[in-house]
Amino acid sequence: MASSSTRKYETRKRDPNSKIAALLVIDMQNHFSSMAKPILNNVLTTIDICRRASVPVFFTRHNHKSPTDHGMLGEWCNGDVILDGTTDSEIIQEIQGQVTGPDEMVEKNTYSAFNKTRLQENLEKIGVKEVIVIGSDDELVL
Repeated sequence: MASSSTRKYETRKRDPNSKIAALLVIDMQNHFSSMAKPILNNVLTTIDICRRASVPVFFTRHNHKSPTDHGMLGEWCNGDVILDGTTDSEIIQEIQGQVTGPDEMVEKNTYSAFNKTRLQENLEKIGVKEVIVIGSDDELVL
């Protein structure tokens, strides 16, 4: 059973097709460590399984370049935004080593991994039709 900090959205009844699937690892950052640490082993296992099955893996990192680029998020988060270059903005240590190239990291400054990023374009370019989502954030919004 899922704890209060994690919810079970779907139990996979089949294996993903590695020719059309990608894994999206959401915001496994120090800022979200209270949510990330309890699911860390599952995230690492999922990354490993996907890599062995040749499923592309992408990671998101939520951050703001300045205290003024947060838009409505600053209001929603009571000014508690994640500033780039801070310890809070860094990917947690256990996940950092899993990022194998710059194309895998999606930098974002909204809740959405698709808004104002090249994620959708990159997924379409490699023929992805199914996205497996895992990770931490106070709101999972794609």
